[in-house]
Amino acid sequence: MKKNEISSQWEIVIRFLFISLFAFGFLYPLTITGITKLFFLEKANGSLIRLDGKVVGSELLSQKLNSNSMFRYRPSAADYGKIPSGASNLSPSSLELQTMINERKLELDRLGIRHTVCSELLYSSGSGLDPHISVGCAREQAEFLHRVSKVPLDVINELIQQNIEYPIWGMMGRDRVNVTKLNLSWKQMTHE
Repeated sequence: MKKNEISSQWEIVIRFLFISLFAFGFLYPLTITGITKLFFLEKANGSLIRLDGKVVGSELLSQKLNSNSMFRYRPSAADYGKIPSGASNLSPSSLELQTMINERKLELDRLGIRHTVCSELLYSSGSGLDPHISVGCAREQAEFLHRVSKVPLDVINELIQQNIEYPIWGMMGRDRVNVTKLNLSWKQMTHE
């Protein structure tokens, strides 16, 4: 190969590299961001929950509880920190995991919440930030909240019923309760 041919090939490679970087590193993300902001503004901004104009959370993330008299989330391996998030990656045979599960069982028993009904309160989710629990687990916590708040049990169960999210298109997923939304409704109702 001649020197001119090699330099010509390098020019093509370098041009292709810069065009690709511009197209896929700038134009494509900008276009997708623009489309999502145009058609899915609420989701593109993080599905934020606002109360009196102030952001109080995201319906996609669990939060660290600042009160004992609220509905409980699944545990978080990252202590509800958004960065980094994730699971503990402990194996089922891990003594550390078994110790954490046993401590959580004791805590639920102490509160009068049956861990056999609320097994999701024993294990963190893959992201460690999942805000959803089963409807059964939310209802199991109703008795505890009734005891600590003196709010009538039927009122608490109605609040849970109002916050049930059903499967997508009636078939993807299961009935579940978003604890972030439920706790916000609970705070508004109890003025906590």
